[in-house]
Amino acid sequence: MNTVLRRLVRNTSWVFAAQAVSALLGVASLALMARGLGPAGLGVLAASQAYVRILDRLLRLEPWQAVVRFGIEAIEASGASGRGRFLQLVKLSVLIDLGGGLLAGCAALAAAPLAASWLDLPPEGTRYLELLAAGLFVNLRATGLGVLRVLDRFDILGKADVAVAAGRLVLCALVYAAGLGIWGFLAVMLLESLANGLLAFWLALRLLPQEGYAGLRQQPLAGVLAANPGLIRLLWASNINVILRQTGQRLDVLILSALAGNSAAGSFHLARRIAEALVKFGKPLVQAIYPELSRKWAAGDAAGLQRLALACCAMMAAAGGGLLLLLGPYMAELLRRFAGAEFAAAAPAATVQMAAAGLLVMGMVLGNALLSMDRGGNLVQVAFFSLLLFLAAIVPLVQVFGLLGAALAHALLGLSSFSGNLLFLRRGVQEALQRQPAVTFTKGRR
Repeated sequence: MNTVLRRLVRNTSWVFAAQAVSALLGVASLALMARGLGPAGLGVLAASQAYVRILDRLLRLEPWQAVVRFGIEAIEASGASGRGRFLQLVKLSVLIDLGGGLLAGCAALAAAPLAASWLDLPPEGTRYLELLAAGLFVNLRATGLGVLRVLDRFDILGKADVAVAAGRLVLCALVYAAGLGIWGFLAVMLLESLANGLLAFWLALRLLPQEGYAGLRQQPLAGVLAANPGLIRLLWASNINVILRQTGQRLDVLILSALAGNSAAGSFHLARRIAEALVKFGKPLVQAIYPELSRKWAAGDAAGLQRLALACCAMMAAAGGGLLLLLGPYMAELLRRFAGAEFAAAAPAATVQMAAAGLLVMGMVLGNALLSMDRGGNLVQVAFFSLLLFLAAIVPLVQVFGLLGAALAHALLGLSSFSGNLLFLRRGVQEALQRQPAVTFTKGRR
């Protein structure tokens, strides 16, 4: 346990530091966008970004969970066969990334005119969507994430994320100072997308030979599925879960744009982004814990897996609750100073959104536990039910409560996700413990 704890603390510390710095830099970039565009302009920017990200999420499978899950098994097997199996996984992941990016990019370009009309974007709105869609074609981040996490190099990943966030802030400052408006900020978002899509992958490619995993290009793919039974099932289950969860998270801006206009969408986008930035302080643990949960399950320690997952949730609940009590009463003033007086009305939505985001993050921890236990089907069940609940609730809630209604819908989504994953985690651990052979002791005869 000491080894696991030390590794978890080290990895969490790196990711926490990177996420903290990236969150602060992201908040500063958001403030420049809000002040440079106002609620309506920020709403147009948010709707354009949401459109591209929803299509990307729907049409591109992210293989990093499968790389981590089966890559750890391959590495622990050691020897030439283990190295070859791991390289096969990485090569398959690259092909999945490239194919998914091509599909998502083409779909986003083809549907841009219709989407711009439906979202009631300005006359040049189609061009906004087409510009952002260009960043979908070269997104290999998922492969980079998988490799760096399997090889325990969270430090490299953290430094890369901070570099991208710092570059985004510098570019936003230049756009704001030059008064380039929405086109300037759209260009920044495109450059950020390209950097995120390529930097982690490039760093992972450099690291592989240094760690003794050379010859990725020459590695054959024959037999990769046979060597990793359950890979396709995990790939689909993990992605369907994320698709269902993130579709709800992205649809809110589009629904608000359609029901309440771009100004309301812009104000809510600001509230949600601030809440997400604060919750990023808990996400490092989510990222660092998945390999440890996989190791627990591979070692047959189902009870230890459950204890680790629940302990992380308890830590997040305590930290998030304290942060909510600290910032909630002053949220309106914070928004006024941060983005301008016209955004202060979003304070109640921002406060509720903080609680909703905390529930979602804790649900993600339990979701990683289910994936480690090869219970991705349960994860999909919970995500599907939670999305249906969200979609059924958001329209009437927005019609009654406006911005606050969208945040309340997210709170329902987070509570449903957390509760459902907890139920299936307990059930899965109980079944695993019941399958363990009973240990019997007999008294020796004299």
